[in-house]
Amino acid sequence: MLGVVVGLVFAFHANAYGQDFFVGIKFGLALQDISFGDVQIEYNAHTDITYGFRLGVIIENIGIEASYYYAQHFPDPEAPSPPEYDIERLDLKNFSLNILYFFNVPVVQPYITAGYGTYQMTLAGFDKDRSGGFNVGLGANIKAGKSVSFSLEGKYHMVSFEFDQGKLKVDDFAWNISVNYHF
Repeated sequence: MLGVVVGLVFAFHANAYGQDFFVGIKFGLALQDISFGDVQIEYNAHTDITYGFRLGVIIENIGIEASYYYAQHFPDPEAPSPPEYDIERLDLKNFSLNILYFFNVPVVQPYITAGYGTYQMTLAGFDKDRSGGFNVGLGANIKAGKSVSFSLEGKYHMVSFEFDQGKLKVDDFAWNISVNYHF
């Protein structure tokens, strides 16, 4: 990650080759589907608020982005569950490095993105764990002047964690809107 930060700082100062350095804040909604390994407890999926930030550089059609993502979910079992699976809140944090490919379309720039990151899941009142995982998504960037743009992005996160209750598989789909400032 230190290499990414150094590369982004270099990109900020080196506009000679058409780099576009950006920082942004993002917010949105996430739909989280969870399951504990072999345990037959079904949880109702809920949509909850997310937020985070992004910073990166775009050179021609390729972008490199470091991003932070936080989502808080309140799982709701479909049927009464044993006390060790009665979880009030899940906190999911993600710091990832993503590659973006922008298509050559004027005004609205659609893009695809994929990345890998570290995820931390906290089961409120129980335990927490860190794991690595992948994300893939689609988005569109709209310029609103020389220095400001808006992005709409849908991203799917795939990650698993190990807890006392068993292996927790998390499929998290998030829609984010970001406001970006370009240098």
